[in-house]
Amino acid sequence: MFCHKKRFSFVGKCASLAVLAAILCAPAAGAQTPAVTGPAQAGTPALSAQQMTTMRRDMDTALHYKLAPDVLPRLTAALKAIHAAHIQPPGHVGMSLEEQIGMVNKVPGLDPILKTNGFSAHDFVMSLTCVGLTGSLMNVPQTQQTAQMPTPEPQNVALLKAKPDELQALISVLREEQTPQ
Repeated sequence: MFCHKKRFSFVGKCASLAVLAAILCAPAAGAQTPAVTGPAQAGTPALSAQQMTTMRRDMDTALHYKLAPDVLPRLTAALKAIHAAHIQPPGHVGMSLEEQIGMVNKVPGLDPILKTNGFSAHDFVMSLTCVGLTGSLMNVPQTQQTAQMPTPEPQNVALLKAKPDELQALISVLREEQTPQ
């Protein structure tokens, strides 16, 4: 059964982790780079202590995932193809990365799109989540950073900063996919 509340649940997962990062870090407004936060944060359901622990672990895992140098255009192309194919993977807030990857693996028609763009389900979910979290944390002004704030991989930050046009193209596709049709 597919979930129709969000067009792409893996985008929602990325947003959930970005919301958790925001809660843990308490960033201020005034972003310095484009935010990659996914769906609106209002209405995010409360998570259990176990779900919060899982999300913290997943956030750390995703923040230390090594992004490929060409990941941004490949993610953009994959998301466009998924949207064009009207594929809506199931999922819900609070799902672990492992659960999300497992669900993405089971979506009919998704695997060929991912393979065409050089992704396995694991690499796709991890890359999208890593870009979302890294992009969100890049928006925290240096004066607001704390010792408790998770730190993204410096190579991933450098990659996103070096390719602002590719990052903006990905953000545009993510925003289009979240617009109700």
